[in-house]
Amino acid sequence: MKKHLLVKTALSGLFATLCTVGIVSFPGCQKQDYDYSEKDDLDPALLNSPELEEYIIAGADFQQTLNIFKDEISKIDFSKLEFVEETPGKKIMRLPISVHIEEKSRIFKEKKEALLTKHPLFSSLSESTKYDYFRICIQNSIKVNNRLLELGIDINQPTTKASYTEGFENKYSVLGYLAEWMQNSNYTEVIIIVFEDGSATIIHDDENFTPTQATIPSLGYDGKGNFYYDNKKIDFVGHTHTSGPEPNGKDLENPDGQYTGLDQAIYYDGAFHHFQVN
Repeated sequence: MKKHLLVKTALSGLFATLCTVGIVSFPGCQKQDYDYSEKDDLDPALLNSPELEEYIIAGADFQQTLNIFKDEISKIDFSKLEFVEETPGKKIMRLPISVHIEEKSRIFKEKKEALLTKHPLFSSLSESTKYDYFRICIQNSIKVNNRLLELGIDINQPTTKASYTEGFENKYSVLGYLAEWMQNSNYTEVIIIVFEDGSATIIHDDENFTPTQATIPSLGYDGKGNFYYDNKKIDFVGHTHTSGPEPNGKDLENPDGQYTGLDQAIYYDGAFHHFQVN
């Protein structure tokens, strides 16, 4: 894991902005002709592609799950939880979490790869052109519309499920997000920083993750074994994995000894799995 990460909040309005895109009940992407009155230079084969629909759906599904995950993490008092050695040398902290963020992360990444495998030229398109493909598919796809409704996103009643569709921005936010994610990143790990007071914060960045790992943000250190983030003393730093609870080679890197003494954990399947680097 590396040190520097710019914290962004581009994801916070994804569901809200989907509601303002102007989704209509036209027939689905796979077998229908589109209204080319605005854009007549797009490839019908790509617009008809189920991979395009699946990428949009996976992005919305990941955002919904991330919002729920953030909400549930924020309600946990970590000062009342502790790591328990369930097997020799394996300390685990189990959490009351209802969603599988790592599964949605993996699916989102896989759907991007599937889209680029079927339509490799899509990666070379400009961000604005990608935007147009996403916009027209969202406007026309019954499949996308139905899945958004299942997620509680209804253009007629945009706050039908809890508060996850609130916080409106504008219709360009979701399309820009999908295009930017396709352009700049293919990894969706989440970093969770747990503080000594029992609170926690979640960091997710769509530009500065590498294709294979998350990065720890810059931390303060007092020279006495204590680490800080936003002037709050850290208990431990965790991040999600999509394939298992064991730290990989990058997780165990410790450049210049900067993470010596920092308790870390892999979040997987509803639990933190403790580790430290030497």
